[in-house]
Amino acid sequence: LCLLLAFAHWRWTRHDGGLLSLLGGAVRGPLPPRDDAARHALQVALSCNFIGIAAARSLHYQFYLYYFHSLPVLLWMTPFPPALRLALWIGIEGAYNVYPPTAASSTLLQLCHVALLLGLWLAREPGGDAKAKAKTT
Repeated sequence: LCLLLAFAHWRWTRHDGGLLSLLGGAVRGPLPPRDDAARHALQVALSCNFIGIAAARSLHYQFYLYYFHSLPVLLWMTPFPPALRLALWIGIEGAYNVYPPTAASSTLLQLCHVALLLGLWLAREPGGDAKAKAKTT
């Protein structure tokens, strides 16, 4: 829960001044539209789902179904080089393809999840490039 709140306050609503500012503004009236609303909604939904998986007490093979389709998008959102993105994807896929699970495959999966979470935390804010260009002109 703390991880979700941290992402919600410092990553997903930073554009709006943080979670409390966003909620307070929503009470006062409608929020202005975002230029990058579709990308932002996708980033929030997929990363929120991934945080739930990564923070689960135990992972079963069925859980891979909950987020395998979003891994390419999540990995592309990170600032990592393409080789590292591919290595994380292969690591997660490989960890789930070991049956029965071993300590090594479980450790690999957790390390890949932590790396992906770090990448999502470091990911640029949707529309960040456009905002930086607007400030310089």
